[in-house]
Amino acid sequence: MPDTLAAAFRSLSNRNFRFLWFGQLLSATAMHADMVARSWLVWDLTGSSTSVASVLVARAVPMLILGLIGGVAADRFDRRKLLMIIQIWTLLMHVLMAVLLLSGIIELWHVYVLAFGLGAGMAMNQPVRTSIIPNLVAKKNMMNAMSLNSVAINSTRLIGPALIALLIAATDVGWAYVSAAGAFVLVIIFTTKIEIPRIPVTGGRGNPIHQLIEGFVFIGQNRAILALVLLGLGPLAIGFSHQVLLPQLVQEQYGYGIALLGVLTSVGAVGGLAGGLFIASRKDVSYKGKLMLFSAGSYGFALLGFAGASYLWMAFPLIIWIGASQTLFRAGNSATLMELAPDRLRGRIISATLLDTALSPAAGIAAGFVADQYGVSAGYLLLSAGCLGIVALTLAIYPKIKDL
Repeated sequence: MPDTLAAAFRSLSNRNFRFLWFGQLLSATAMHADMVARSWLVWDLTGSSTSVASVLVARAVPMLILGLIGGVAADRFDRRKLLMIIQIWTLLMHVLMAVLLLSGIIELWHVYVLAFGLGAGMAMNQPVRTSIIPNLVAKKNMMNAMSLNSVAINSTRLIGPALIALLIAATDVGWAYVSAAGAFVLVIIFTTKIEIPRIPVTGGRGNPIHQLIEGFVFIGQNRAILALVLLGLGPLAIGFSHQVLLPQLVQEQYGYGIALLGVLTSVGAVGGLAGGLFIASRKDVSYKGKLMLFSAGSYGFALLGFAGASYLWMAFPLIIWIGASQTLFRAGNSATLMELAPDRLRGRIISATLLDTALSPAAGIAAGFVADQYGVSAGYLLLSAGCLGIVALTLAIYPKIKDL
């Protein structure tokens, strides 16, 4: 067991990756604090679930607009300095929310604007942060490093939302943003300690629009990368949006309230954490293509299982497997993309996968509409069909993906 744990966390022996990873851990902590606090705040201000959902859309919109720009920026400029700027921006967003809340002058439009601002920071952050990893760890440890990123996110999701909820109950929503701001101060400190080997960057040279187009042209000409981006639509967009159905599932199917919703969310994080640790403990993963197809396909079948999960006990193994499948897919997909993409294009390639994540609210709206009209099982059937359909389409277009 000690040897297995050591293997799972081996990338952390790299000083620079260790600082990047601790930054990811704290950044994820702040993200979960914001998600819990913002949802509760909007509900408290409006009493409307539609308003809660619309703020989520406001946060997702920048990922469609700025995610690709973040990819271009990651390939044009010094990635460490760019990451610092993005993190300072995110810190300011959290500070502004804390000030507005603790001073008692918060209004709903403030929440929308600052949700958009935080979404902009996230859209720029992910391409930059992910494209740094290949410059810090050896290729043989790429999968391990990507898996540890998922471990950081899921470990904070396991306990973070509950702790933030307790803090809000004991004090005020504003203190959740104080804690998020404090986390980002530490993120910035860790980032200052990262030393990235000097690599050629295009700097301000060249037309950024042409560079953006160059990224899409490369994706279009490289069938393997195109297949990886397409496959991501299954679990990252269609599958991930199943969360919008959970409140209806909990209340209408099982007759419970928010307590069960919180339990299911934490149980899903257990699956994600287990999946991350499992793949991180592998010394070498030579079957990434098969792993991605398996995890994306099993995600779709788990959603199909939810459509027929009449009894509460059935929901727990399904949500655990969904969490594990999501982590396994993300780790395999990100690692393979980083291995196939040349360094000068890594930011743009990883930003293309953000389009998958940004489309999740659209899939959620479609599933929610079907669930409202025909029942929650119909919503899960729609998502399952979409997820499995993407897997089948990807295999039909590029059968060699299983050999990556």
